[in-house]
Amino acid sequence: MTGRSMSSGLFLVALSAIAFGTLGVFGKLGARAGLTLPLLLALRFGVAAVLLIAGLSAGRRLRVPSLRSAAAVALMGLLYAGQAACYFGSLRSVPAAVTSVLLYTYPVIVTVAARMLFGEALSPLRVAALAGAMAGIVLIVNPFVGAGRLDPAGVVLGLGSALVYSTYILSGSVLLRSVDPVAATAGIAAVAACVFAIAGGLTGQLRPFQPSGWLVVAGLAVIPTMLAATAFLAGLRRVGPSLAATISTLEPATTALLAMAFVGESLAAWRWVGGALVLAAAVLLARTTVTGGRAGAEPSSSAPRGS
Repeated sequence: MTGRSMSSGLFLVALSAIAFGTLGVFGKLGARAGLTLPLLLALRFGVAAVLLIAGLSAGRRLRVPSLRSAAAVALMGLLYAGQAACYFGSLRSVPAAVTSVLLYTYPVIVTVAARMLFGEALSPLRVAALAGAMAGIVLIVNPFVGAGRLDPAGVVLGLGSALVYSTYILSGSVLLRSVDPVAATAGIAAVAACVFAIAGGLTGQLRPFQPSGWLVVAGLAVIPTMLAATAFLAGLRRVGPSLAATISTLEPATTALLAMAFVGESLAAWRWVGGALVLAAAVLLARTTVTGGRAGAEPSSSAPRGS
């Protein structure tokens, strides 16, 4: 690998992490513009799916999938919808930075699941990382301080987003091995859009919203969906999954800074410490790769990256 290729890969993965870091702010701004959760996500994924399919068609890469591939993409789309629902639901009641850091407990969940399901070894460093992550979560949630206590539902949803995302990663590493990642991303986005459109219709939440909401929808579809996913996949090929997972921890830091700048959120000092512990654990789990080229903490190169 040339130095130029490595440099471009580092830039692309960092760009992806920063782009994904805008999710929390867009979610908060969407709520302020009157966009219900199902409508916001139906439009986000619907617009992204249309643009991705158009890009595949323009590049002559659009193919009719096999029944097995279509079923795999449909299942992944359902998981993606579940993860997004938990993530954006959490944003409605806790600070964006907290939601983003709680999502980053997914390396811990994937590591434990890989140990239980696949017998993957747990080195002393990994055990230390797991302990550090748990300590970080306690500091973030901090149920012992009344004035700074977080909404329990928001915390549960934030951790739920990590749990579903972990399932998404483990499933994608098996189900999407032979599927073009960009085509898979388009299909997954289309399935997720349908799920939220149906949910919104059944619950009466497909309601009018402020005109500024269209800027939020456009931003969500382009920056933390299309741009972020495309940049991550391109960078992943150049730097590998372990380094990509490490650089991706820029995402929660970006979310925290943008939330302070655009929606006026701030965090107590102990939550910054807790967040640092969780992210340090994520980095350590990503760097302690075991035999086989895929550590439990790493995002699979088969499953499209997303939040």
